[in-house]
Amino acid sequence: MLNLGFKNFFSKQKTTANSKILTTLFLLLLFRFGNTIPISGIDQEALRKSFFQLENKTAILQIINLFGGGEKATLISPFSLGIIPFINASILIDLLTAASPNLEKLQSEEGEIGRQKLLFYKKIATLVFATIQSSFLAFYIQSYFYINTPFVLALFVSQLVTGSLVVVWLTNLIDKKGIGNGTSLFILFNIIVSSQNKNIFQNFEWNLTFFLECFVLLFFIFLISISQFTNVTIPVVSARQLKFLEKEETRLSNTSSIQSSNKTAGLLIRFNQAGIFPIIIASNLLPFLASNNILKPFLNIIYYLIILGFNYFYTTIFWDPEKIAEQLRKASVSIANIRPGKATISYLENIAFRTSIIGGIFLCVILFLYDCVKIFIQGSLLSQINISSLIIVVGICFEIQKTIKTLYKNKS
Repeated sequence: MLNLGFKNFFSKQKTTANSKILTTLFLLLLFRFGNTIPISGIDQEALRKSFFQLENKTAILQIINLFGGGEKATLISPFSLGIIPFINASILIDLLTAASPNLEKLQSEEGEIGRQKLLFYKKIATLVFATIQSSFLAFYIQSYFYINTPFVLALFVSQLVTGSLVVVWLTNLIDKKGIGNGTSLFILFNIIVSSQNKNIFQNFEWNLTFFLECFVLLFFIFLISISQFTNVTIPVVSARQLKFLEKEETRLSNTSSIQSSNKTAGLLIRFNQAGIFPIIIASNLLPFLASNNILKPFLNIIYYLIILGFNYFYTTIFWDPEKIAEQLRKASVSIANIRPGKATISYLENIAFRTSIIGGIFLCVILFLYDCVKIFIQGSLLSQINISSLIIVVGICFEIQKTIKTLYKNKS
């Protein structure tokens, strides 16, 4: 009976905004509940004490604490890997899609069937990544097992892999039955409730330094918001408008006046079109890079280069100039003052490159300024807040508010 009720809960077509939000919250609570279940066979208390000593933090455990929602009482749970394997799998498949014509065809020409195939490939890759990552984790913490045998280690790996696949299933449910952006929501949820952020506003003093830190924090949230909102509008005209423009060209002196008078539509591209993905990828790689003594002096530079590189890469995936040029051609629409065909593709590629580089540089400037401010304002509040996590949180909240706004707009 319970199973039937649970099945019916998800089988009903819930189209209202309220039901989608409630479904999303319910699935997030399920995920949170899974994070409170201690995995069997491990001395959690000894592992917790060791983990919270900075000198003993391993790269994998740092990533788990950032994206897996680990907390003081239950550091390792079946959901500890969280969405990390799926993120890595998505990056791999996206790279292969950009390089392989067959996968690119699945994404662009086969519609929903092609997207489902790519999602299946991502799930297979998730299984592989989860197995590899949980095996490495078992190797790192094997001294904390009550009984260190191959069977116990295999059981540990199987629990983490199963939990990771369940998390992927929950994210898919949020995408289909909830408000969408399941992957981003799980990352946001984990960062907010993670143990390293729980005591931020505890043990502080109401003094000038604290109020200065609050002001600085609000200023950086403002800068991050600018990075999410700022965009470029590329004016486009239809064939009918183009004929009108040719007739009016001699009468009106500048193109912008023509466009405004005829309410010309436009293509929008954000300076941070890739969203939070570059920061997530860079934060995922940073702990491993930090473990290399040779790379430590250049860590910040490498971190910034990763952000710049992936910001451009994901911009070309989410905003593919060739696909957009083809869509414009099919719709008999062209960019103002740019010829259709190769000229349009070249123009869009230049726009994508410039906006992604400017957006990436702006993110790097935010990161650099935050590090500089912490040197001059040595307070407990700024020292406990990770600027990369803050960028991820603000970026995801920006996407969520847009999604919810759209839901309620469609409802009305």
